[in-house]
Formats: sequence, structure tokens, C-alpha cells
Amino acid sequence: MPFTYEIDSDAGMMLVVGVGEITQAERLETMQAWINDPAFRPGLDTLCDFSAATSTPTLAELGEIVAFIKRNAAAIGNKKLAVVTANPITFAVARQFQAISHSGPLSVQLFKDRGSATAWLREDRR
Repeated sequence: MPFTYEIDSDAGMMLVVGVGEITQAERLETMQAWINDPAFRPGLDTLCDFSAATSTPTLAELGEIVAFIKRNAAAIGNKKLAVVTANPITFAVARQFQAISHSGPLSVQLFKDRGSATAWLREDRR
């Protein structure tokens, strides 16, 4: 599957990786899977690495993702979400997501590499 996740309970973080072509159904199914995962908990800071993704959601699909987040806000909790992109188009779509999700439980920042994203996620943990 091109859209996967891994929860590190000890670190209090989740890693989401998108590779290749990702459909909206895969996005939503994977999001539902991690919400239902016994290791998932509210406030789990998340690194989403889309640097190897070759597809991006449409504006309508972003709307669906934001609606999913709003419906599941209590389960998600307030958290930091670091999004890593390598492609200018993916970065632009991530910027759109950042803009339309600002009123929800996520604090979204965009990065061009995993190291910077991880450092930002760990900032308040020192």
C-alpha cells in the first residue's frame, strides 16, 4: 500500500509515509485505520512524509480530509503535524491543507526534509 503509518508510543509520535500514486480511498482508509489502532492516542504528534508521493489530493479531496479531521477531533486531540514534501506541486497542495485546517486541532508546518520536520516536532519536548 502506498500510504502507511507507524506509531512509536514511546516517542509519542506517528510517522505517515506516502509513496507513489495514492488514491483518496487509500488516504481515508489509512486515516481511519490509525484512529482505530490501539496504540493511537489524542495529541500524538505526526510526521507525514510525502517526498516520494507522485499524486496529490484535489481541493475537494482536501475538504474531505479536513471534514474527517473535524469529525474525529476528540480522538485526534491537539497536535503538531509536520508535512515533508519534495515536489513543488505537493508543497502547494500541503500549503492549501495548512490554510484550510487552521481552525482544527492541528498545528501544521511544512518542510523539505525529515530532519527539520523531526526537529520541529521535538522542539517542545526538551
